[in-house]
Amino acid sequence: MAAPSRGDDVTAALRTVFEEAGVEGFVHARDIDGDREVAFRADAPVIVASLRKIPVALTYARQAAAGALDPTARHTITAAHREGGGIGTDSCRDDVTLSTRDLAFLMLSMSDNAATDKLMEILGTDRVRAVAAELGCPRLPVGRYHELWDPVWQELGLDPDGDLDAQLDRVSEDRIRGLAMLDPTRSPAGTPREITSLLTAIWRDQAGPASACAEVRALMGRQLSVHRLAAGFGDEVGVAAKNGSLWGVLNEAAVVEYPDGGRYAVAVFLRTPTLGGRNPAADAAIGRAARTAVDQLRRAPAAACTGGAARPSGPVHTVLASAFAEAGVEGHVHVRDLDTGAEFGQGGDAPVVLASVFKVPIALEYARQVAAGELDPVGRHTVTAAYRAGGSGTDGCADDVEMSARDLAFMMMTISDNAASDLLLDLVGPERVRATLDRLGFPGFGFSSCAALDDDIRRELGLDPGRSLDEQLASIPDARLLALRACAPGTSPSSTPREVTALLAALWHDQAGPASACAEVRDLMRQQVWQHRLVSGFPEPGVRLAGKTGTDFAVRNEAGVVEYPDGKRYAVGVFLRTSTAATRQPLADRAIGRAARAAVDHLRARG
Repeated sequence: MAAPSRGDDVTAALRTVFEEAGVEGFVHARDIDGDREVAFRADAPVIVASLRKIPVALTYARQAAAGALDPTARHTITAAHREGGGIGTDSCRDDVTLSTRDLAFLMLSMSDNAATDKLMEILGTDRVRAVAAELGCPRLPVGRYHELWDPVWQELGLDPDGDLDAQLDRVSEDRIRGLAMLDPTRSPAGTPREITSLLTAIWRDQAGPASACAEVRALMGRQLSVHRLAAGFGDEVGVAAKNGSLWGVLNEAAVVEYPDGGRYAVAVFLRTPTLGGRNPAADAAIGRAARTAVDQLRRAPAAACTGGAARPSGPVHTVLASAFAEAGVEGHVHVRDLDTGAEFGQGGDAPVVLASVFKVPIALEYARQVAAGELDPVGRHTVTAAYRAGGSGTDGCADDVEMSARDLAFMMMTISDNAASDLLLDLVGPERVRATLDRLGFPGFGFSSCAALDDDIRRELGLDPGRSLDEQLASIPDARLLALRACAPGTSPSSTPREVTALLAALWHDQAGPASACAEVRDLMRQQVWQHRLVSGFPEPGVRLAGKTGTDFAVRNEAGVVEYPDGKRYAVGVFLRTSTAATRQPLADRAIGRAARAAVDHLRARG
């Protein structure tokens, strides 16, 4: 058995990480190619949440490798598979038809619960349970949605056929905390050591045929969320991960691979004092703890603290300057009180690159056409290879995906699905989006198809149009990427922070179109999944947020509306230009939340 690394230094460092975040933590890390490990309460049972999906993916990959199922076979996710309130197809309103392998992709890349349920239906609970047990995880929760959640609703005395959200609002936190599902001594669970053992077997090709292990590794390498564990490591380190969230539970397990060949399985499990998933300090603690443990295995210096620091106070310009300087970014901010019209801006009239913030007017035009009876929201459309470029959601699927127009809009706004965006733009017509923006008084507000922007980048860099853009960009120096026309206002879809908050104000005041259309866009923006930018500045329960992010090389943005329990509402836009084109920039991401909070606090203080 490997000898745990019990040095006082790593134990003290991990304890500090968790104390600063106000959480209870459990960690295990192991060198995949050696015999060293780091253990911090590593054998305690923990609630694994969506980490249970790793053996589901492995079972699928093993069955595909054995020829027992067809990875390209078509399946339909119906209302029977959807619980609602989740990410991806789990919150789509209509049937979605896609391939078996794309079910596995959506399940692991963005933890899509409906895709998981459909895949479990195909594979069978007993087969998945047997694979988990074979690989040393006999207590992991295995089952379809109703098998796992019906006992919870029964324990709480809720009607599973009724409005669960409304019923849960009436359940006390103490009753939820007392659920068997959240007690690892009374419900299916795992340990950090078991999870890293599972990952080690997959990375060593010991969990099944080599092709099956390779497929699971590839799926985990495409996880969409990078604000927890991955945020602890630079872009030069490969991270293949699966996260999990439940009431008072935040987890992530991954394999990190260094350029020198070092490979490390690491699992971090947290119990938090709050039940909600909006906990930026805890998210940051996962990355810090993982980096601390891996650094101990590599005998490298401990990672610098990148989260949990107190928010500076003082005059708003001082706070903004501090937030941007600490992140090493140039920032532009504008905020407006939606009820009084009061405004505050710092660089609010400077042209900025919008990146995917330009999808807001596309969603608006879709909703306007639906309200006018010109577009059928449940009409069926197919995302084909012509639209896919390898990104998130349908954009990263291997095969065609058929879904409704309103679900294209949902995927575009909630996870910034580029393929769904481009197909929806074709449906509504670019000329109609432009006409609507012009009528609303935003002639300078830019937008584009994502494919057109990618084509411009290929031409500018002289890249092969027949090869993956992302693969080719990996060899391009930062300096060339930062100098791209896509990073410059005027040569990429652009606007100003003030203009963006004005568009949001029109949407929230029902002035951007019919009231039903404005309401639909607001609802879509409230379902955005990202917690690590604007949302991170407003962790308090009761504060509602609606937003749209934008990311492209040196661009880090988010624009949205913050709604307080006292009824006050603020439209805010924060637009950053960074000094690096790195994918993972947690300091910049958090600077968006800090800047938004400082600007909103300033307006609230003014009354």
